[in-house]
Parts: sequence; C-alpha cells; structure tokens
Amino acid sequence: MLRRHWQALLLSISLLLPAMPVLAQTQILGAPVLEALAPSHGVEWRYAWVHMLEAVAVLWVFAQRTAIAGGPFAAFLKSLPASASRRRVVDVVVVLIASTPLLLPVVAAAVALAFLPQKLPNYLFVAGLLLITLGWQLTVLSRNLRSAISLIVANVLLVGSMEFEDTIRPVLLAMPLLLAAFAIAYAPPRTTSRSANRGARSHRVTGFVRANVLPRLPPVVRLQVGIVWDRAASALGRYLIMGSVTGSTGFLLGIWGFDTRAVPLTLISQAAIALIAASTFRDLRAAHLRASHFMQSLPLTTAARVRADMLTVAALALPFAAATPLRLVAHGVLSLWSAAALVGLGAPLLALLSLSQRYATRQSMLLGVLLAATWVVVVWNIFV
Repeated sequence: MLRRHWQALLLSISLLLPAMPVLAQTQILGAPVLEALAPSHGVEWRYAWVHMLEAVAVLWVFAQRTAIAGGPFAAFLKSLPASASRRRVVDVVVVLIASTPLLLPVVAAAVALAFLPQKLPNYLFVAGLLLITLGWQLTVLSRNLRSAISLIVANVLLVGSMEFEDTIRPVLLAMPLLLAAFAIAYAPPRTTSRSANRGARSHRVTGFVRANVLPRLPPVVRLQVGIVWDRAASALGRYLIMGSVTGSTGFLLGIWGFDTRAVPLTLISQAAIALIAASTFRDLRAAHLRASHFMQSLPLTTAARVRADMLTVAALALPFAAATPLRLVAHGVLSLWSAAALVGLGAPLLALLSLSQRYATRQSMLLGVLLAATWVVVVWNIFV
C-alpha cells in the first residue's frame, strides 16, 4: 500500500520550494488543517470544512477497502484465534498506513503550530480531528455504524469548543478526544439475529427487483444494473461521498449568499463529483474481465460496452452534478442554458477519466487529479 501512494506524496511534495522558509512550507502543506483553525471563519463554515476533510479521508480508504481488508487473505485471517482487541489494533495500524498521504498535512500543521501562539488548544484540535477522522474510517470500513453517534457528538464538541474562551477551551477539546478514542478502541460485535434479518430483507428486495423491474429493461441496461447491484456497498459509499460534497457545497453557497465565489466553488465541486463517480469504471472493468468469456459471446462491440459504461457512470453522477447548478439557476447566478452547459461539460471529463482508468490503472489517481484540475482551469475561463 505504501508503494501505491507515491503519486499522492509526489503531488504534495511538489508544492514545496527549496527557497521558502520552513514555516511557509509547512503552512502550505498543512493548509487544509490550519484553515479550520483560522479565527476569521465562523462555526458554520468550520463545521462544514471539518466534515469535508473527514469525507475526503473516508473516500481515500474506501477506494482501498479491498487492500486494507486483506483481500483474499481476509478469509484466512478470520480463522485465526485472535481477540477482538488485537484485530482492532491491526485495523488501526493498517488504516494509518493506508492514510500516509493524508497524514502529511497533519504533520505539516503540527510543525507550523509550533511557531504560532495558543499551542495547546490548537494541538488538541488537530489531535481530535485526526482521531475522529480515523474513527470514521474504521466505522465505514467495518460497516458497523454503532460508533457513529459518539463520532457525531465528538464533531459537534470539537467545532463548538473553538467558540469558547481560551481558558476553558482545552478542557472542552479533551472531550471529543475521549469520545473519538472510545470509538476507535471499541469494536461493537455484530449480532447474528440482526445480520440474518438484514440478509432476509435484502433477499426479499433483490427478489422483487429481479422479478418486477429488471425484465422490463433492455439487456444492456440489465447487465449494467446487475454489476452495480452486485457492488451495492461501493455504489452506496460513492453516493454518500458525492452527497456530502454536494451538501457541503450548498452549505457554503448559503453562507456566502451566492456571491462571486459561487461559480468557482461549483466548478471545483463538479470536478470532485466526477472524480468520485469515475472510480465506478474500475468496478465495471473488473466485472467485464472476470466474465470475459460471457462478454465476448454477447452481440456487443467494444465501443458499445465502453458507451454503456460511460452512460452508467454518468447516470450515477448526474443527480449530484445537476443539484448545485440548478440552485445557481434558482438564485439567478446562472441561466438555465449555462447550467446545462456546465453539467454537459462534465461528460468530456468522465471520458478522459475512463481512459486513465482503462490504460493507466496504476497511475489513474495521479492522472485523474491532473485531469480534474486541468478541466477546472479550462471551464473556469468559460464561466468565470
């Protein structure tokens, strides 16, 4: 996993300049974390920003969930006589290793805070944010949401404590630290009865869909729906992350009053949604490769399969890609035709991202970020 992270580390280190002092460099690398401590921001902005950072961390590990879980080795791992606490320690260590590129801004922020006043409250805030993010990562990977309540409360306390005086702030910041530590250390067991009930409900829903909905769809659509349905957990995770990006964008637009920053923020949001949705290409391609003999027997050309994959990913991303531009239309920031053009320009970006997923799998993350950034620059000149 560490070997696969060179692209993200290269992107982060490329922000450094040898001629810059240490404080300036650490402030650049630690900007995402230091921005949450800026006194110029209100509690609403800080709350949205903290959740956006946590969503990025969750997306990062969710994209590597197979490698983090152990892959095919996970079945043997479950047969070992290891205690729940030992397994939890291993999970924490592996998730931290998987998140090494994301830890670089945290380390840089910790170095930069040494040169700034109010060291104790700031360090407690960064430590609390780190532990809460780690708790969310473990919660999503284990698919057990029992510890989510403590993490939600910890987030509220973490952001709310920054509004109090400096004398009482360290005491308040210690509370989310304890809640996050509890969520990380405590691995709630899964009950067999609930798992059986969920499985029975899932089978009933699946049976209803297969009997009443799928037969009415064209064969190509049924094939794509079957692949997505087989990876429902991945699709749901992408929907949640795209929803969080859309919600955070709408929240910031409401705070800013749909001023001149609305369109640039929307462009960045559209690029992020495209990057998240493009990870579906990997699942579709893997499914096609595993069923290659069956796929070759179908009366479908390669171009038709590529077009079907493009339409599938576009359909998954469209509700979230269209939400923010429609809000801009409702507030008079964009015309209806401009909003339609903005949503339509996401199709070339998805096409380029699909090419990176197909022909440069190992470098797809680096190429995807570069393509999204280039797309934002090009579209920026059109709409801003």
